[in-house]
Amino acid sequence: MNASLRLSLDEVGADRARLEVLHRQLRDELWHADALEVAVLPAESGAAPDGTRALGPAEIGALTVAVLGSGGLPTLLASLRGWLRRGAPSERSVRLEIDGDVIVLEDADDLERHQLLQVFLDRHGIQVSA
Repeated sequence: MNASLRLSLDEVGADRARLEVLHRQLRDELWHADALEVAVLPAESGAAPDGTRALGPAEIGALTVAVLGSGGLPTLLASLRGWLRRGAPSERSVRLEIDGDVIVLEDADDLERHQLLQVFLDRHGIQVSA
């Protein structure tokens, strides 16, 4: 199974610097996972000014994730569940988009998230194998 998702994240009360740290942490975690290819989406507002290293506004919370093979989706979902758990309840959210269809995972327990994701993925013919 190969699929491409757009992934955005947020944390209640987080400023730009905090979102950049969270984004880099999740991006790095996903980059090291098997069966995933991760790319940072280009900033919609243009390149960062000369001499700066900061990400643009669109880059702070947006990644494209290509899920490769049958192990990719469970790996991605496990990483996202872990990231959501590391925040306080109702503090973090993850937005997934496939072909313009969007789901936002936030204040829900693991079972509810699993059920919501299953319905979302079923609409796109994507099966979770683990």
